Amino acid sequence: MAISSKKPATLGSRKRKTPPAPTRDSSSSDEESDNLASNDDDDGSVHNSDDNKEYDESDASAEDGEHMVASRKRLKVKPLVKKNMAGIIYISSVPKHMNVTILRELLDPYGEVGRIYMQPAKKGNTVRKRTAKGKRAMLQYTEAWVEFSRRRIAKAVVQQLNAKPISTSRKSVFCDILWSMKYLPHFQWMQLSERLAYEKAVARQKLRTEVAQARKEASYFQSNLDRSEASRRRAAASSSSLSKRRVSKDT
Repeated sequence: MAISSKKPATLGSRKRKTPPAPTRDSSSSDEESDNLASNDDDDGSVHNSDDNKEYDESDASAEDGEHMVASRKRLKVKPLVKKNMAGIIYISSVPKHMNVTILRELLDPYGEVGRIYMQPAKKGNTVRKRTAKGKRAMLQYTEAWVEFSRRRIAKAVVQQLNAKPISTSRKSVFCDILWSMKYLPHFQWMQLSERLAYEKAVARQKLRTEVAQARKEASYFQSNLDRSEASRRRAAASSSSLSKRRVSKDT
């Protein structure tokens, strides 16, 4: 039996064969790099879009908050009616021959004059509008209220004209007459209108009461007159019947 001279191959003596490295083409490597770059770009664009959305939402919320704060600051309740800044003076005595036109001409140089009301003098319960001859009577006034556009103007007019001559001209009928006026604080023209309306209502009610009383008296007088007339007729009828009876007895 022949023995071979070759030694058995041991593990240590065996050489490890490394597999060959895979070869890559330049075209495939370029494609992979392009794909990676595109993926990176896509990821970056996605992140950028998310960030932009977050920034947009934060900016929108901030703008909404600022808008709400600004709207709260701007929303102020405005009064439906403007504040009345008019001032009213009261003239306690109005001289003879003075009317609304003359009073306005006298007070207009001192400030802007608004409404004027003059209370006419009453003779009894009525205002005299005609004379005994039928002509139009000149109205006389007892008191007046004058409205100025500003309160400070009304105060200044009272301080300047109160207890002073109405006119400095000797030819004027008001040269020897003094102003008697007073500023009315916290007084509005509406209060004067309400007072005048109340006085008119009271006058109407009083007139109605007087008319009702007159009608009642007239009806009572008429009823008494009818009763007296009826009694007189009955008396006349009874006397005539008695006379007829006497005549019949005599015959």
